[in-house]
Amino acid sequence: MRLTVVGCAGSTTGPDSACSSYLVEEDGHRLVLDLGAGASGPLQRYADPLDIDTVILSHSHSDHWGDMTQLGYHRARAGKPVAVLGPSDMHAVLTTNPDTFDATVATAGDRTIGPFAVRLGRVRHGNLECWATRIGDALCYTADTEPCPEIEELAAGCRVLLAEACGSDVDGPLRGHLTAGDAGRLAARSGARLLVLTHLRAWQDPLALLAEADAVAGCPVVLATPGLRVAL
Repeated sequence: MRLTVVGCAGSTTGPDSACSSYLVEEDGHRLVLDLGAGASGPLQRYADPLDIDTVILSHSHSDHWGDMTQLGYHRARAGKPVAVLGPSDMHAVLTTNPDTFDATVATAGDRTIGPFAVRLGRVRHGNLECWATRIGDALCYTADTEPCPEIEELAAGCRVLLAEACGSDVDGPLRGHLTAGDAGRLAARSGARLLVLTHLRAWQDPLALLAEADAVAGCPVVLATPGLRVAL
């Protein structure tokens, strides 16, 4: 199983990265976690859009789903819709184009997607419905969330924690988001072997966020960068 960071910018595209998008591959199955603004272009470096099997969308902010319309143009050539799992408030473009998107509303709990054992947990991102994803014991993707029991439960025992870091402890607590310190403490409590900080905002100092998380994580910490690949 392999994780590839397609885009890791938070809130808006950055000068060097598209917004949040992550490709997970195993046994020929290609699962995309979020496809935020700008991500459909760099995704093509790592997978043919016609070969994407499933997309899980965490929530309806455009930095997490905005390039689904571009993926739709590619999928229209395939003659086969891509399976999309997402929040109940998914944009209408995803639910009214059945020839392009086979959309299903997310619910909490376990399911099998291709070779992946997937568990979704609803986390706390303001008043918006938002879903974090666990894939076996290999990976937990926090999506956008403030510290909450739901993300603690979902992350417990994961090997790799892919966690947003939207600010520093000196800015927090942040409503609906993790600070880098929050991400580090979550990694420590979960027993993760690697913490990958993502959803990095262009106006923040990534090295400062890295240092803050590294001080408390109890495991190696790296910054997500486009093209980063991690064996899971």
